[in-house]
Amino acid sequence: MLQLLLAVLRFLRHKLLMFLLILFALACLAWVRAQWLQVQAIADQLPALRAAQASVDARRHDLMGEVAARADALRAAPAARLDAEIAALDASIARLEAEGAAAASLGAVLESGSVAASLQAAALRATELEVRRQARAHLVQLRAYALAVGNREAARQRLAQLRQEHLAAYAAYLQAQAAWLRFRDEAGIAARIPLTPSHRRLVQLERTRNTRAWQSNAAGQAVKAQERLLVQVAAPGELPLLRIDARRVDAASEGLRARLRQAESFAADNLLWKLGLALRPLLLPALWILLGFLLAPLAIRSIFYFVLAPLAARRPAIVIDPRRPAHPAAPQAKQGRIAAVSLPVQLAAGDELLVRPEFCQSQPGGLQASTRLLFDPRHWLTSMAAQLWMLKRLRAAHPAQLVLSSTLDPFDKVALVSIRAGEALVLQPRCIVGALCHGGRRPRIRSHWRLGSLHAWLTLQLRYLAFEGPATLAVKGCRGVRLESVEAGRSISQDATLGFSAHARYRTVRAEPFYPYLAGRQALFHDEVAGEGAHVLYEEVPRSAQAGNRARNPFEVLVDAGLKAFGI
Repeated sequence: MLQLLLAVLRFLRHKLLMFLLILFALACLAWVRAQWLQVQAIADQLPALRAAQASVDARRHDLMGEVAARADALRAAPAARLDAEIAALDASIARLEAEGAAAASLGAVLESGSVAASLQAAALRATELEVRRQARAHLVQLRAYALAVGNREAARQRLAQLRQEHLAAYAAYLQAQAAWLRFRDEAGIAARIPLTPSHRRLVQLERTRNTRAWQSNAAGQAVKAQERLLVQVAAPGELPLLRIDARRVDAASEGLRARLRQAESFAADNLLWKLGLALRPLLLPALWILLGFLLAPLAIRSIFYFVLAPLAARRPAIVIDPRRPAHPAAPQAKQGRIAAVSLPVQLAAGDELLVRPEFCQSQPGGLQASTRLLFDPRHWLTSMAAQLWMLKRLRAAHPAQLVLSSTLDPFDKVALVSIRAGEALVLQPRCIVGALCHGGRRPRIRSHWRLGSLHAWLTLQLRYLAFEGPATLAVKGCRGVRLESVEAGRSISQDATLGFSAHARYRTVRAEPFYPYLAGRQALFHDEVAGEGAHVLYEEVPRSAQAGNRARNPFEVLVDAGLKAFGI
């Protein structure tokens, strides 16, 4: 029962954790989506808002200069001319107010078009309206001043007339105010519902009231201006030039400026927007770098395949020992697959076997066993690099049989290669695991350097070690070892080659076809060995093809390249 309860608790804990992870992922997705929508809104509005603000500022500057210059040119104009200008300004002001009211009504019902365009149009209209109002006030002042200077009595009469107009305008305002309040109270809630007849009537009455209020204020300002002029008319001085109040003009277009500040503030705080601004100039260079990273290896491989490889194929082959044996034959009679997992070795009386201890699987009693420090003291560095040191030396006083087999690597198979007298076999010491010395005679090793051969540099093997017979060598190979005749020539993978006859012609040839090399599925060069009576020795599976034997860091790659250069 307890085990069942614990299992249920573990199940619930696992499902609860999964549920919390899903909940967290959905929350993150919702946050990212909201941020992305905001970024899209910024991307759509911010440039347009900035362009709209720049357009409004330019128009404001031009309009202020134009209106100020026109108003100052009318300083000495007669009253009739000033009246005509004031009437024109009144008409333009009324037109702009009507356009603003129509735009506000349409915007309340349906927003169409760009927000930036709507705000720009409203800001331009408000700017022109404010500038024209200030210009009109200045012209009214000019007119009053001109009349006051021309005729003080007429100025007094004009003041009385203006007061009457002010009273009439104020009475009209009170009447309009009373009508608006009365209709609002009578209509009740119906007047607050948009698009209803009561609402439209209320809006019309409110507009009429605002117009009457503006007319009353304008009449009052005219009265005050006339009163100031009457005080100054006794000693009139030079009238000031029109100076438009820029702060009032800017306040008229505050809607666009406030929306722009809001968008810029949001852009400054939004992480995705800042990340996009930081990455945008890097997108194209990154794309070119990515294309270069993808195409450069293809271009380099193509150049190597169609230019370098044909040049290398035309170079003379490497021949380690041009002296061909008098009776060339295979190092041993058996060819093809010559390796086995376990290999019996027959020792005659007086024979000696040098073998790596991990390859000696079983041995009979009565053998004299000792340790040999190096396989060949004259090549001590090669012996140590190829792990041919601290070897097990077995001497037989009478015929005996032992078994060689790899006890560490299950993929290794062992083969015996016999080299007759007068023959030589070029081998890589890494594949040697032992040597059978008949009568105590050990194999002789000679070093051959080929620094002037292009094939040697392409394979990064500058030194070749030739083992001269008579000798019998125990070699290992991954999944097996094969011995083939190369009378007509044979192409073999470089990683699989273990050795070849010393009198054979050895060179690098281009691997065919092209597309497997381009895809990285085969090397650029293969080894080609040819020669009358010559043979090649190779392992069935290249040891580098195993994942565990691949170099994992640059230091291992450098060490492997150095060992290969020295023929090890």
